[in-house]
Amino acid sequence: MYLTDYTIIWILIGLVVISCGLYLILKSPFCYPYYVYRFDISRKRKPEIMDLIDKFLIDNHFSQIQRHNLYIMQWKDECRKKIENSRFKNYRKRQFYACLDDENAYQFCMTRQQTRYRQRNYVKTSYQVTQEVGKFACNYNFLCTRNNQLREINYECTLREYHSKNQRKLMTKEIRRKIMIRDKYTCQYCGKYMPDEVGLHIDHIIPVSKGGKTIPSNLQVLCSKCNGNKSNKS
Repeated sequence: MYLTDYTIIWILIGLVVISCGLYLILKSPFCYPYYVYRFDISRKRKPEIMDLIDKFLIDNHFSQIQRHNLYIMQWKDECRKKIENSRFKNYRKRQFYACLDDENAYQFCMTRQQTRYRQRNYVKTSYQVTQEVGKFACNYNFLCTRNNQLREINYECTLREYHSKNQRKLMTKEIRRKIMIRDKYTCQYCGKYMPDEVGLHIDHIIPVSKGGKTIPSNLQVLCSKCNGNKSNKS
């Protein structure tokens, strides 16, 4: 039987429509709901992603993690109901289990803003490009354990800082300023007020030599005289 060009075109269109229909019917309706958080490290030198995650938890963001874990459980329940009502129950079940990825449910990315340039009509203009430079993925239990460890040290610093063998190196300008403001520039022994910071010392209550940490609860403002007397008694 001879087919006209017009007939062949309609046959091809029909085959395309059938293929698209089969694809839409058979493709997986499940998409795992990852939690993705991005840290902008544009002006930071070689940051540790675990430090960034610790600071994220210290800033009371663990509630977001908990809410998303509840969302994942609700999503799983809805998927199971969808499978029960499906005509392709076993097929949909395989698709559902294939998309599960609880071990990588929480994803943290480090990004940098990079300046690039384009030239049009002899005019050079700049524009920003976001580039991913690092990534860490984990499950809910990992973040729970991390948060519990931070709670044990009262969320005062990252775990790497807390376990650092060089505690004196952690005495930054930022933490010094924080302690001075907290203690109102006043010696915690004699009450001397030092707003000009002359003779003002930041002292470890439990000395570093005896296991003291460079954390706010173990730091205090002392005047040079009281700090000297304390050193003589140690």
